[in-house]
Amino acid sequence: MKKITLLTIATSLSLSVFAQNAERTAPNVKMMDDGLVRHLTQQQVQDMYGSETPIWSEDFASGIPSTWLNFGTANLVSDTDAVWEYRGTLTTPNNTVGSRGAYFSSQAPMNSATAANGFVIFDSDFIDNAGVAGNFGNGIAPSPHVAELITDMIDLSSNAIVDLSFTQYYRRFAGPAGSQAVPATYVDFSVDGGATFPYSVTLNSGIAVNSSTADNDIVNVIAGSYIGGQDSVKIRFRFDGDYYFWSIDDIQIVGTPANRMDFTDWQGAPAQDILYGPSATGSAKMGHMTLKQARGISFDVNAVNSGTQDQSNVKLDVLVFDGGSLIQTVSSATKSLLAAGDTATFNDLNTYATAWTPSANGTYDLVYNLKSDSVSVFSDTTSLFVTDSTMSMDFGSWDNSIGASSNTTQWGDGSQMYNRHDLIDDELLFGAKVYLGSATVAGGILEMAVYDSSAYGGNTSGWDANKLVGYGQKVIDAQDVSQGFVRFDFTDASSGRGIDLELAKGAYMYNLTMYDNQGANPLLIRNDQTWGKAGGSGSMYLAALGNWYSGYSGGRSFNNLWIRGLNCPATSAAACMSAGVDEESIEVITISPNPASDYVSLDFGLAVGNYNVSIVDLTGKVMKSETIRAAADVTMYVGDLNVGMYLVRIQKGDIVKTSKLSIL
Repeated sequence: MKKITLLTIATSLSLSVFAQNAERTAPNVKMMDDGLVRHLTQQQVQDMYGSETPIWSEDFASGIPSTWLNFGTANLVSDTDAVWEYRGTLTTPNNTVGSRGAYFSSQAPMNSATAANGFVIFDSDFIDNAGVAGNFGNGIAPSPHVAELITDMIDLSSNAIVDLSFTQYYRRFAGPAGSQAVPATYVDFSVDGGATFPYSVTLNSGIAVNSSTADNDIVNVIAGSYIGGQDSVKIRFRFDGDYYFWSIDDIQIVGTPANRMDFTDWQGAPAQDILYGPSATGSAKMGHMTLKQARGISFDVNAVNSGTQDQSNVKLDVLVFDGGSLIQTVSSATKSLLAAGDTATFNDLNTYATAWTPSANGTYDLVYNLKSDSVSVFSDTTSLFVTDSTMSMDFGSWDNSIGASSNTTQWGDGSQMYNRHDLIDDELLFGAKVYLGSATVAGGILEMAVYDSSAYGGNTSGWDANKLVGYGQKVIDAQDVSQGFVRFDFTDASSGRGIDLELAKGAYMYNLTMYDNQGANPLLIRNDQTWGKAGGSGSMYLAALGNWYSGYSGGRSFNNLWIRGLNCPATSAAACMSAGVDEESIEVITISPNPASDYVSLDFGLAVGNYNVSIVDLTGKVMKSETIRAAADVTMYVGDLNVGMYLVRIQKGDIVKTSKLSIL
């Protein structure tokens, strides 16, 4: 199996804000974002491209072209059975059959526009188990698999701005090295006839494990920066991982629309970013904060003109919603001209001069609006929480779990992780809540230690015990696993008073030490990948390697942990140490499918009681509002809403969760 080799431990140039130690990156497979990728419906494709003739296309009407390359490996060894299959009208099985593996309940094929004349599939599930449950590794080609399907040569020398489009049907299990944090699907680009593939786009990172895309999901990659204007282009569709399958059809390279802009990464800067005061850089990004600690927040983006026409008067507006109502718009300066193919960076599109500061408790929803005289593009919604009692670097998004696990070659007993909580005022700390990943097994030990910011010695030195201000230890039990969090109490036993956190210290480090009994009792912590953490605001200690690291190279699998300090505005901890059951429940409510066209399903998990569910458009207008009793699968009709982006607001009392919903 083709693996990405473990990255060499390297020293970064960035320094911790409080402890002047160079950050290191832990060894791991590099994780990549989806990049400039859209997932479209057939109608959206028609609206975007109209009747424009593709520059190049392949619909597999006559099978996989003989000029293409199709090869793969099974369990690290080259194997002629670990290849893409053609399903046509005369093949066995034919184009009416999808995956034949043992672990996919529906055997239906993909539903592309030309599925009637054939499609291709890599059926990892079937070739590993021959369609027999429990028959792992006994099929014609045991997993893990790498399967590469490479096009013939494509001449794009006359086409500088292009998109790659194809229809897919993908069900996810694990990616490279068996990691469920990344998918198995990649598109790679070559401009030297296939000698090298220097450009790679990861697909389907938003698809949950054991879930799938729509059976007619159209992937649209803005590919001009990779292959535009080149005469020796090849495209590689690469499956790298374990299970289930990936079907592809109707591949096209198309000239882009006249007027289009997109958010984009630029020279290591993210497509959209959020920055917290008191300084413009270096401050930890606090997804939860008390009103007492509310500080100025500014925003920036990088934008590429991915259309063929110049754009005039390009500007960033950040829309701030409170409870579904638009309360403020924060704007950047205007860039008068953005030429086709050019990028406007965060130096142009930022709100540094007009930082926004929350002025009341609430759940604030942030939407980035990139616009010109001809185009308007909205980002996903980010929620920001201002409460009486909670401080944390997470934004309420549970993207992955990380911690002491069966990976004893890196982690091991005694591994640690910390996040830094910054202050702009004195504070009282009464306790902390640490949220557990679903794979946590009762029996492990979790220690929480709170230090002032100068206690961290960095890399190999660890902590100065003289600067410890709070400590707790908990053996994880079944109730902790069931409720999904552990609570630590830091109150004084006699007075009930919390710990004084002093502004003079600048910040405090919330450090977890994990003992998983040599992998027997995995102990995982929820992690939020919404925004990349600020330099120095988090590190992890891999006990088996004996060193501290800032995270994994190229990814956010260690980022903003769900470690929430409880800072009640009172002299007694009673209010914050006993509340929070509804708060825990509402955060795990899920909405699917998304995008949706007719109905959405709300899964309330362990939540109980009645909830008000409202659907709000981006102007703040309430389009629907229903009172719904919590259940495992509750449907809500949305087929009467116009196509576009909406906010779904779920509320119980003063506890609110807001999510983005796209209607097709």
